[in-house]
Amino acid sequence: MFGLMKAFKKAVALDSHVHRDLRIKMPYDYSFMKDVEIVPITYSEILTATMYYPVMFGSQEGNVFPFAVIGINGRNVFLDEKGNWKVDAVPNVCKYYPFGLIKEGQDYTIVFDELYTSPEGERLFDEEGNEGEFFSKIKAKLTELARDFHDVEEFSQEILKSGYLKPLNLDIETKLGKMQFRNMLMANLEAISVISPEKLYYLNAKGYLLILHAHYLSLRNFKLFDIFV
Repeated sequence: MFGLMKAFKKAVALDSHVHRDLRIKMPYDYSFMKDVEIVPITYSEILTATMYYPVMFGSQEGNVFPFAVIGINGRNVFLDEKGNWKVDAVPNVCKYYPFGLIKEGQDYTIVFDELYTSPEGERLFDEEGNEGEFFSKIKAKLTELARDFHDVEEFSQEILKSGYLKPLNLDIETKLGKMQFRNMLMANLEAISVISPEKLYYLNAKGYLLILHAHYLSLRNFKLFDIFV
């Protein structure tokens, strides 16, 4: 379910008829992310994410996707007590909450967290069910997000089928406790090192080679967890 995180307490599919009178009050900070430990990341942000977060690949129902580890044992280590993000690279899915996306087949459905409905919030639709200015802007951003998720899904599937990912089981120990990752995927640099020059050129031209190496090295970012505690 792309775009959904632990932050969503009650995700509801948005319907212009059912929710014609719906009003949403947007959060003022990122406090809603305080107990989130992992977030899916999009294609456009992978390289930036690897500068700050450990980035790995997971699989669900045949889909392969990258995700960033941002916390441990129910605590987001990249969030301060005031709900501010401690680094510049705020994951894209966090920027649109309480709105998100669920992929069903080849289509994306917009959802919202029902906890953020409020009579003091912004109205999404007019009396006729047409999108208002506020929601039109949100929808445009979510459309871009969906394209970005589509791109990362294509990228992930291609590198998996080409043998550039391998199984990963990882045990991490931090000041906040231990973390175990099972049945994950990571870059198979050994396989990449022996591919033909033509395939290597292709990977480099597509930008995939840089991403794979950056993701591989990003596992060192678990050390930041002890610094940010």
